[in-house]
Amino acid sequence: MTCLAPWSTLVLTAVLLLPGCRDDQEDGDAGASSDTTADTTQGSVTGTGVDSGSTTTMDTTAGSSTSSSDDGSTTLVDPTTGDDTTGGPACGDGVPVAGELCFGPSSMVDDVPAGALVLGDLDGNGSLDLLAGHPGAFSVRLGLGDGSFDAPIDIPAPSGVLGLVLGDLDDDGTLDAIAANTGNDTVGIHLGNGDGTFGAADLIDVGDSPRGLALGDFDGDAVLDLAVANEASGDVTILTGVGDGGFSFDSTLTVGTSPIAIATIDLNGAGPPDLAVLNFGAGTISVFQTMAGGTFTPEAAFTTGVAPRALVARDFDGDGDLDIGTPNQANDDFSVLLGNGTGGLLNAVFFPTGGAPRHAAAGDFDADGLWDVALALEGADAVGLLRSDQAGMLSFEAGDPLPTLARPSVVAIGDLDGDGVDDIVVGSIEAGGGIAVILADP
Repeated sequence: MTCLAPWSTLVLTAVLLLPGCRDDQEDGDAGASSDTTADTTQGSVTGTGVDSGSTTTMDTTAGSSTSSSDDGSTTLVDPTTGDDTTGGPACGDGVPVAGELCFGPSSMVDDVPAGALVLGDLDGNGSLDLLAGHPGAFSVRLGLGDGSFDAPIDIPAPSGVLGLVLGDLDDDGTLDAIAANTGNDTVGIHLGNGDGTFGAADLIDVGDSPRGLALGDFDGDAVLDLAVANEASGDVTILTGVGDGGFSFDSTLTVGTSPIAIATIDLNGAGPPDLAVLNFGAGTISVFQTMAGGTFTPEAAFTTGVAPRALVARDFDGDGDLDIGTPNQANDDFSVLLGNGTGGLLNAVFFPTGGAPRHAAAGDFDADGLWDVALALEGADAVGLLRSDQAGMLSFEAGDPLPTLARPSVVAIGDLDGDGVDDIVVGSIEAGGGIAVILADP
């Protein structure tokens, strides 16, 4: 068990990956997910990755080092005395306490490489289920409500599935799935049966190498529409939902180089949802505000760090406006661009992470009601943590990394065991990788 209190400065070995170095292409690779963490207020559950000028602080005074036991758990060690500082008074008693951060060891779920992860209740039993993208398929694992999953059900796909999104496409009260089939330039529409199974795929042609997927009602007709970020063609395909689970082509938006993630978020507070697109190659976020009838304003581009890999959309500073965070793999940091409430973003503020962060997602890991961030640290074989520690301002403290499977590339967040604290699912796209779960242990 890991009970992280007090917080300590995160010091990890930097691993530099140049922006042009990619290892998640179609050749035998499960690829990355849609790399987006977003709220579910638009009637959808987005794939893994969907998720203003306030003072920024970062505490770098606390000090401790970490050691790992054979079971993969982490122990905090006081650097001056060598004493074990693990085990706050309430860790493991099952009662969440505000400010208490407790995690058990990483536990393997499967050894099949997985880059796309998304959580949602597919069978209506109140427990979160897991979808994972693999080479040539995606899988469904029904949650058992205790942090574990049933045996996987594999659903064939025409290529590696590098993005997944869930939403009720046909208004029948059950979640449907959309898979980004990067190798054959299609998205697969899979209508849910309400028991964790899906019907046959309806394939729709999109741009070249689709990666990011986002659902939202752009035209105000109460039917979910779909936006697809196409990495190789550098554009976004907009598909209009027709209400029965089908889609029709609407338009194409040109964005920056190598768009790999996309989110539907209301950046101007006016509704309907706007679009934010993460451009890996350009190191930018393209923002399109949605206008009446489902059309979009011209692109507004905002600079992130180098080699950004995911979008995390949350109100990090508590001012009521959504902000956007990105893990920047070549910079070893996490950048936050605060929303200004009118559809724009302020200049990025950077928080060191180390470990070549490949992905990130937000959750509340210490029961204090503030958004924290979990990062897949590909260069450290660990999940990194950034904790929001002050309400009403942008402020993160870095926590000791949680050891996990080799070269993690994606994380998904949700309360898997019903204890009121968010847990972490982590995947690795590497050969011999797989899926692991790190349960909170309040």
